[in-house]
Amino acid sequence: MANKQTVALIALFASWTLTAGIANATTPEDIAGQWCGNVTDYVFAPDTLAVKFHDGRPDNVFKITKYTYTDDSVHIDWLNADGKESITVFAEFSGNKTTMAQQENDDKPRRAFHHC
Repeated sequence: MANKQTVALIALFASWTLTAGIANATTPEDIAGQWCGNVTDYVFAPDTLAVKFHDGRPDNVFKITKYTYTDDSVHIDWLNADGKESITVFAEFSGNKTTMAQQENDDKPRRAFHHC
């Protein structure tokens, strides 16, 4: 009887551990919608990324070819106006997923955003 209780407790603990990991992973809902930043606002849809500039420049809309979700980031593959593929990484999601940051890459600085 003790062995069955031990197995049940181990199974319960394992399910809690797995659920905790899943709860912290990024999902499509975490990135979807409008995000506001200091220089631009982004609107993420399933197949597009709209970039709205605060300085009055016209909006840009880019085709998203793939989202890759990890435990703590979203990698977005997209095509620029010339058809060249780029990858942008968003991470540093707050616990309630209301803030995040575009990660610095070769020619772009880190940019903080909040859901708006």
